[in-house]
Amino acid sequence: MIRSYGSSRPIETESLKSALSLARFSAPIISVVGAGGKTTVIRQLAREYEEEAQPVIVTTTTHMWQPDEGLYLRSPDLELLYQMLKHKRQVWAGYPEPDGKMSAFPVAFLEAVRMLSVPVIIEADGAKGQPVKVPEAHEPVLWGKTMVLLGVAGLDAVGGRIEDVCHHPERASAFLGKGVEDVLECEDIVKIGLSDIGMKKSMDPFMKFHIVLNKADDAQRVSIGDRIAGLFAEKGFYNVIVTSGLGGRHECTD
Repeated sequence: MIRSYGSSRPIETESLKSALSLARFSAPIISVVGAGGKTTVIRQLAREYEEEAQPVIVTTTTHMWQPDEGLYLRSPDLELLYQMLKHKRQVWAGYPEPDGKMSAFPVAFLEAVRMLSVPVIIEADGAKGQPVKVPEAHEPVLWGKTMVLLGVAGLDAVGGRIEDVCHHPERASAFLGKGVEDVLECEDIVKIGLSDIGMKKSMDPFMKFHIVLNKADDAQRVSIGDRIAGLFAEKGFYNVIVTSGLGGRHECTD
């Protein structure tokens, strides 16, 4: 399910690209922050570009899981990258790490690939598998050339204790004015999502910002997603998407 809340009523869409209005960009640079399924969202977008026979680069400014599909560029070799892109597939780029993740290439690599005029999707944050986070001082590692920023949160966090559902729970509880044993509520997701020290941290005004509420895997979570989208709307923010099943059996938690 991919449901957009950009109008007066929720609209079901067939693709994340459509929900995010990415057709307006010929070669968007998309950064993904937050928690609760960033890699799943990235994989979905990459598949959608590939299904349209459009090459796309997936990379990170921190760490992310290595690909289980597409092509994998293991060193910042621009000539090899150029050859890979001719196959019109998704190309994942990053140094392989022993733990099954990949780490960031130098920023100069990002500057170079920007000139290739293909979509680039960047994982710019980590969450250690938790569904919600408030970034630390050094997070996220957001590239300034980003055009579209996606802030992701998992709906499975709502109703759980902050210490159980938040990455950096002490940071999250301090930000929310709660204790780590307090329950995370819908209003807390909105507060994190709209804050300049939450999901919008390091965001420049020219970046197009969307909230993606992931893991709406049953009727209760869909209802929670509807409620959170309504709370965002009350704050004047309408770029909210609720998703489920993007990863199928291979749903990835950052």
